Amino acid sequence: MADEFSKPRLPIKVLSSREAEKALDLVKEATGVRYRELYGTANANPAWVVQANPGRGVEIYFWGLPPEKRLPLRAYLAGFTVKNGVPINYVECISLFDWTEIGFNTFPAYRDGETAWIYAQHLRLLQQLHGANAISVYPYQIGDGNEEAIASGAFWFYRKMGFRSMDPTLEKLAQAEEKKVRANAKYRTSAATLRRLSKANVVYELPEADRGAWDRFSMRNIGLAVQKRMARDFDGDAEAMRKAAVARLARTVKMDPRKLKSQTQIAFEDFATVLSLVPGFDRWSSDEKNLLREIITAKAGPTEIRYQDLLLKHERLRSAILKLGSQTK
Repeated sequence: MADEFSKPRLPIKVLSSREAEKALDLVKEATGVRYRELYGTANANPAWVVQANPGRGVEIYFWGLPPEKRLPLRAYLAGFTVKNGVPINYVECISLFDWTEIGFNTFPAYRDGETAWIYAQHLRLLQQLHGANAISVYPYQIGDGNEEAIASGAFWFYRKMGFRSMDPTLEKLAQAEEKKVRANAKYRTSAATLRRLSKANVVYELPEADRGAWDRFSMRNIGLAVQKRMARDFDGDAEAMRKAAVARLARTVKMDPRKLKSQTQIAFEDFATVLSLVPGFDRWSSDEKNLLREIITAKAGPTEIRYQDLLLKHERLRSAILKLGSQTK
């Protein structure tokens, strides 16, 4: 993995509308006949589809969502891979600042065909597009509620590529299993132990990553915090909370949300709701407020690439969101 990330950036081609529609039709056919559906495929934005060719007959495609289908804070990419003209997998990536979660599924018939190398190329391209340096895989991918992943030993696929468990107890268990393998080449981790190991995300951190920063983070924690404040201060009235949050953010960054385009208004309201949980954000510097305005506007832009790039530049916003998402009480 380190060798792959150290290589030059992959050349990227932005497809024409005709090429984009053809590529999206191909992935819909490939997933449809397998009874698979992905949010990013069903709601793909044909206005921006990119292609990269890392070699070995492999073509990787990524695309985003139209503004009206985007997530409130995170940036979304979906994709699929073609090898020698044949679709072999699908993927989705959901990013926030320098952290991303990736779901990667190779169709069973192709899992012996350089899967690890192809996976590494996806992470390399993802890092190039979204700037993420903490790349996380959620529990289902490694076996939580997914017996197919248990049977295939998915945890060890990621482990051998340099991923670690984001749960300290499970990381110790993984290290203990590694010692058993080193002592006995014939040893195999039991299905019961694999199920235990699958109960937490695993993460690959690049050298420049803030190691361990995202270990306790969950978007769910932010949602729960919003719900608690709404119950405590607004008697459960979501609209009243939203209006108060929007008014505060409008005063703070000197923007009139009524003059914004509809999707930018939605982005403004989403950020206002979350920032209402951040003490003293109205005392941020002028530069930090100006950058926040740019971020909100970019969320509803043609793609989320600029939005994600701007997020990476706002260290104070990152700290605030990271703190909110890491609190469990």
